[in-house]
Amino acid sequence: MKRVLIIAYAYPPRPSAGSPRPGGLAKYLPEFGWEPMVLTPELPVGKRPAARVIETGDRDILSELKRKLGMDGNRGLHEQFNLQISSTPRSDLLHTKVIGKVKSLLTYPDPTKGWVPFAKQALNEFAKRERVDAVISTSPPISSHLIAREAKKLFPRCVWVADFRDLWTQNLAARQTPLLGFLERRLERKTLSAADALVTVSRTWAERLRSRHPQKSVYYVANGFDPDDFMQSDAGVTKSFSITYTGQLYQGKRDPSMLFDVLQGLISAGILSRSDVAVHFYGPMEPWLPALIARYGLTDIAHIHGSIARDEALRIQSESQVLLLLAWSDPRETGQHTGKVFEYMGARRPILAVGGVPGALTELLEETQTGIHATSKSQLREFLVAAYGDFKRDGRVAYTGNKQAIARYTHREMASKFASVLDSLREKGVTQTLKQSWANDTDSESVDTQVRNHPSSTVARLSS
Repeated sequence: MKRVLIIAYAYPPRPSAGSPRPGGLAKYLPEFGWEPMVLTPELPVGKRPAARVIETGDRDILSELKRKLGMDGNRGLHEQFNLQISSTPRSDLLHTKVIGKVKSLLTYPDPTKGWVPFAKQALNEFAKRERVDAVISTSPPISSHLIAREAKKLFPRCVWVADFRDLWTQNLAARQTPLLGFLERRLERKTLSAADALVTVSRTWAERLRSRHPQKSVYYVANGFDPDDFMQSDAGVTKSFSITYTGQLYQGKRDPSMLFDVLQGLISAGILSRSDVAVHFYGPMEPWLPALIARYGLTDIAHIHGSIARDEALRIQSESQVLLLLAWSDPRETGQHTGKVFEYMGARRPILAVGGVPGALTELLEETQTGIHATSKSQLREFLVAAYGDFKRDGRVAYTGNKQAIARYTHREMASKFASVLDSLREKGVTQTLKQSWANDTDSESVDTQVRNHPSSTVARLSS
């Protein structure tokens, strides 16, 4: 079986939005002829795929620096210095902006750069005794690609696929100084010059990558979900009209203000009963969120629960009346559909995406019939009134997902597409090697003939 090394900072059971994608690859690639091994920092205790894992050390650069300066390495500067916190999702406070810029400078090129030397050392030891046929590095963080470039040097005959769950320098959400932007673009070009192909999660982002790297093969492979995570029988839904969000808010780049505004209006008009409605947030605490909830007078309705284990999050999703997605607030961003939407598909409950602009997320929800992307207050109001009507009449909001369309977005399908990319690149490498080895004594036409007839050639197998 061919061997692939997956380089991923986020990997199950690490509680990260980035973990499911490499976890799905590790679980299902063997079905398509690829034996996975995973390079990642030391993992917490918990359930993980059966793949072999090489765990390394790691250093938190910012925490170490704060401790050297006599501060608590685990607490933010706002808390330690009692600095004012914004009551809105996107802060305009000067000290918050300054802290953000300083953090960007100190952590360049990546906040997880403390992992890189440990991973490179592990790679060097691994290369002395073993071989791989391919490398997949997945980001964020982009440290995985810096490490993969080193792997490409150690295994020069392997193929390297750089996978982008979010884009690098073309990420519209990134706040960069002109200097850091220049340095990162240069680093991206240098790093990816050694990659054999680039992969990302939407067609729109694939087009952006092609514009930045026109000489590279670029593929689109959507995220997915693992049906095995949702094997339990249909759970009962909550007795309340529950709207549930699980995940991060990314410093207000995912903004629930429009939802709060419309809910407050519907409750004030008597269309929704206050005693029926419950909005739940599960995930890392955002300091501005309680103030935003209070501003709309929803403190008895909107509840902040903090981070929970993934298994618990999946259970809660399956029991919720409506699952909430908050689209990226930047109106230029049309290519993002968060990995969370695929997890929600597995829960088989109606999805309500709020905010942003129409794009890849809108198309996905329409294709799978799993929910709606409300980009205006009128759309949002119409959905909530209809969903609440289902709830009052039947005790649950109706779910109308298209099973056939949803089946295209499983982790097995995702792994199948990655395997096709790897096989294609590897075959291309075999072809080039054969051509080079025969070029001195054979003309180009007969070289192509010999390549097609060579027993290791996929072309030969397909044409026979």
